[in-house]
Amino acid sequence: MIDNETSGSFNIGEVFRGTLLGLAVSFLGSALIGTGYYFTRLPESSLPWFAAGLFFLSILIGACSAASRAGNRGLFYGLGVALLFFIISWLLASILFPSPILPVSLIQKLILAIVAGALGGILGVGFSDQD
Repeated sequence: MIDNETSGSFNIGEVFRGTLLGLAVSFLGSALIGTGYYFTRLPESSLPWFAAGLFFLSILIGACSAASRAGNRGLFYGLGVALLFFIISWLLASILFPSPILPVSLIQKLILAIVAGALGGILGVGFSDQD
């Protein structure tokens, strides 16, 4: 069994916790954005920008949280959260909205996820309380 308290270990639980936090932010943000579109005159053409921004922010927050709790190896934790979040969101979208997925769109989302995860992981280590 791996000792998660040693300085060199990787705690996969923090990746799962950060991913769950990111998913929660995504669901709550979706509800807020949907409410905003319902009660305002925002043009629907702006929806892809809000969706991409929420996707980025959700991963950033989850990655920052995971890396902050871990205290080290922020890039690994951030990328772990990003990839897990990407896979889960892709699977949910495939199940709930079965339509053809464009490879270009998939690659764009993957790049967005990787950038958000890396940035969140690096920021999270900076906000960490550990030495």
